[in-house]
Amino acid sequence: MNIYPSILTDEVEQVLEQVEICKESSLVQTVQIDIIDSFFVDNITVFPSDVSKVDFGDIKVDFHLMTQEPMDFVHEIKDSKEFLPVRAVLGQIEQMTSQVDFLQEVRKNEWMAGLSLNLHTPIESIDEEAWKYIDAIQIMGITAGFQGQEFNVSALEIISELRDAIEERGLDIEVIVDGGVKLDNVKEIADYGADGVAVGSALWRSSDFGETYDDFLN
Repeated sequence: MNIYPSILTDEVEQVLEQVEICKESSLVQTVQIDIIDSFFVDNITVFPSDVSKVDFGDIKVDFHLMTQEPMDFVHEIKDSKEFLPVRAVLGQIEQMTSQVDFLQEVRKNEWMAGLSLNLHTPIESIDEEAWKYIDAIQIMGITAGFQGQEFNVSALEIISELRDAIEERGLDIEVIVDGGVKLDNVKEIADYGADGVAVGSALWRSSDFGETYDDFLN
C-alpha cells in the first residue's frame, strides 16, 4: 500500500512546512498536492507555478487537479516542469473537456496520467477510448474540495467495481483512494482493491507525523 501525504492549502508557506515534515521521514517518496481553482468547488488553493520554488528533495509530486478544465493546469505544470519533480498528474473528469486529450498531454511529458472520480461519479463515466492511456485512477472517498470529511463507505463498492473493470480489460492501473482515509479504515480500503491512498488530515492533525505515517504503512 502506497501512502501519499496530501497537501491542500492556499498558502505556499504551508506547502513548504509540510514538505519539510515529509522530508524528515525517509519513508515518504511521493506527496499529492491538491490544485483547486474555485470553480470546480467553492475553494481555492495554491497553483502549480506557486510551488515551483519549493525544495522537494528526493520526494516526487502528484498533482490532483480539482479544476474546471484540468488541461489548463497541465500546461501550467509544463511551464514549471524543470523545477517540479512530477510523478503523476490526476484530473477530475467531471468538467474535463476530453479525457483522451488530457491523458495524452500528460503522458507526453513522461508523467503518469490519471483520472479522478468524485464520490458519486460512476465508473461508466470513463470514456472507453481513454482506458488505454490511464496509468492511475483515483476514487474520492469524500466530496472533492475540503480535507477533514468523513469517509463515505459507498466508495468501497466503487473501488471494487473499478478493480473488476481494470482486470476485465487486462490493464495495469494504480488505484488510489483520496479523502477520509484513517488508520481505522485503511486496511478495509486496501482489501477492496486500492493500491494507494492520499492521506491529509489524519497525518497533519496527528501529534507525530512520522509515527502516524509508519502506522499507515504497517
